[in-house]
Amino acid sequence: MYLLDPLVWVILLGSFLSTAISSAFAIGGGFVMIAILSTVLPISALVPVHSAMMIGLSLSRSWYFRKDIHWPIVVPFVIGAAVGAVAGTSIYIDLPELFIAVAVAILMLLAVWLPDIKFKREIPHPFVLVGLIHSFLSALFSFGGLFQPVVMRSKLNKLQITATLAAGLMFMNIFKITGYTSFGFDYEPYVAVVVLAVLISFPAARAGKAMLHRISEKQFRSVFRIIMTVFALRLLYRAWLLL
Repeated sequence: MYLLDPLVWVILLGSFLSTAISSAFAIGGGFVMIAILSTVLPISALVPVHSAMMIGLSLSRSWYFRKDIHWPIVVPFVIGAAVGAVAGTSIYIDLPELFIAVAVAILMLLAVWLPDIKFKREIPHPFVLVGLIHSFLSALFSFGGLFQPVVMRSKLNKLQITATLAAGLMFMNIFKITGYTSFGFDYEPYVAVVVLAVLISFPAARAGKAMLHRISEKQFRSVFRIIMTVFALRLLYRAWLLL
């Protein structure tokens, strides 16, 4: 992708918004990023490039909230994530585009419209298992759907939740990128835009931290659901064109 391509600047705007949203609300940024990427990238590149873009989002939040990272959760999560990421990326490379598009769109709709799921905490060393399952699903569809709700229901405060999610997901995405590359995905056409996205994520994280207490989560979730639904329906339309 060339830097003068308008689509590149759409992606960079998406990176800024997704990082700011994640810094302010702890969740939602990854959904925004995958939604925007789904409008401009080939479907086969959607999940691998999203993983690379998420490095900037996670790295910047990890830096600005580094004092609040809860390592007793991050370390076991990362151990499980290493295994799950390798398994998931090995399968992703052979998935048909139609399946990827439909699965990602449906998961987007489920993520924003399903009621919260209650998780039990009696499992021994649960975050190893959470890391394995979340990373495996994330490697296939960009949505793990497990780490965030489990951490959100922990006893951590809002800053600790933001920092802990950022650190865990940063390592997970590093594992995923390594896996996609090892199994044949070519990142070369996307290197420039990914590097710029990482750089942009730092001022975006600072902006998100500044608006942490200025926007209510209820207002955010209402607008967020509508926007994500529109993007998911558009992705389903792209899938329909593949039939």
